[in-house]
Amino acid sequence: MIWIYPEQLLIELKKKLRSVYVLCGNDSYFLRDSYLNIVQSARMLNFNESVNVELDMYFDWESIFNLFRVSSLFEKRRIFLLKFPRNYPVTFLKKNVPLLSSFLHDDLVLILHVHESNQINKNNIWLQCFRKIGMFVDCNTPSYTRLMMWVENKAKNMKLVIEDLACQLLCYYYEGNLTLLNQTLHNLFLIYPDGNLNFIRVKKIATDSALFNMHHWIESILIGKKQRSDRILKQLEHVGVDLELLLFKIKSEILMLTNIKYSMLQGESLFNLLKKYKIYKKYHGTLLSRAVNRLSLYQLHQAIELLVQIELTYKKNYMDLSRSSFELLSLILCCDKQVVLT
Repeated sequence: MIWIYPEQLLIELKKKLRSVYVLCGNDSYFLRDSYLNIVQSARMLNFNESVNVELDMYFDWESIFNLFRVSSLFEKRRIFLLKFPRNYPVTFLKKNVPLLSSFLHDDLVLILHVHESNQINKNNIWLQCFRKIGMFVDCNTPSYTRLMMWVENKAKNMKLVIEDLACQLLCYYYEGNLTLLNQTLHNLFLIYPDGNLNFIRVKKIATDSALFNMHHWIESILIGKKQRSDRILKQLEHVGVDLELLLFKIKSEILMLTNIKYSMLQGESLFNLLKKYKIYKKYHGTLLSRAVNRLSLYQLHQAIELLVQIELTYKKNYMDLSRSSFELLSLILCCDKQVVLT
């Protein structure tokens, strides 16, 4: 199955309209925009009828199959959207999605709208039935580097000339909030008809509207960006993110990194180790590669020691998890100098 980012979708749609599109990720802007672009391209080819189905875990799949059976009797070209909720049971997907391939035909476009929490990626075996006719669109919130490229391309398409510092400012203020970032670019287009965007012009109307999630914080830890990790952590605490879940996620990453580090010292290759731990996403693999090469075993042992202390304090003494504990963890993992735990 061909794998692309949303910003590549329009180019692919101009080449060919495919029978199946899997929109998978956590970014609502990318998911919505990709869907609308597919529908617009399909309508140009007379796919004028749409059927949208939002499923939950109790939804009867037989009723979906019946919709496909009925549609195949008509000449009308149809677009089917199947939208799955967060944490939809993967077993249901494995059982039912492959059966949809038997109902596909040239007058039907199938769009699967799946949230990242369902742990779906292009390597899932049960998606291989669509490998010749489908396209996997990674709709996850882009990394900071990719966001810079997205802003530059978006500005170019809007006939805007944007300075590098202005682009950096927009990414800083709107990271994780593509909807508002897109709206801000359109506002800048209207405010400045000459199309020239410098730092001062952007600063006048930009507001700090970044939206972070746990993945952003873990990413900053793996890269070694202490200031960024503290900024993200402050916002996560402000919006009431579950710190226990954050503790669980960073613990699993640190334990995996430690095991990889030890295995590499025994002569195993990083490529095979990433495969062993089922790290299929290229960006996640890149982050882990950078972290395992940057961090020493001493730092990893310190981090594990602190994680144990945090968890014991939380579970035995019934004390709330504090931001300061996570800031100390980022200090250990982001700084070159040794940190003395007291």
